Amino acid sequence: MHTPPNEPVPCSGTVSRLRSQAGSVTIWGIGLTLVIAAFAGIVTDMWRVFAVRQDLSGMADAAAIAGATAIDIDHLDLTGEVILDGPEAEARALEYLQHQDGWSAEITYAINSAADGSQVTVALDEDVDFTLLGALLPGEEPLHIAVTSLASPNVVGP
Repeated sequence: MHTPPNEPVPCSGTVSRLRSQAGSVTIWGIGLTLVIAAFAGIVTDMWRVFAVRQDLSGMADAAAIAGATAIDIDHLDLTGEVILDGPEAEARALEYLQHQDGWSAEITYAINSAADGSQVTVALDEDVDFTLLGALLPGEEPLHIAVTSLASPNVVGP
């Protein structure tokens, strides 16, 4: 039997080397899959954290603005000074929050109006559990998100 000049001649050393590396592709594939899964977990969980923070921030901003609409009309009539009716401002802010789609019992809140009636402050807190990273990092504490917003009555000149 004659081998053509351009074809490689298999040697026994090449075959034995290929047999010794038979499972390495599988190990590399499993390792690469785990790395991609970890990266996807980080991206998904961080995206979720940013979305929750944005939702909380929007709710706090809008609730503070709702509270800042509670002008003390009696004080305005007597003095001409625009200040907030503290209890009414806090009630309006809370009512706004309770009617939001994203509102839940997991969100803790604090609503305070300044003693001088100058502003209302809304603070919201929520813990966000890791979803995909939770499987890779069991026992990890949830991430705590806190936002604070304040608003004052806006006086527009004549």
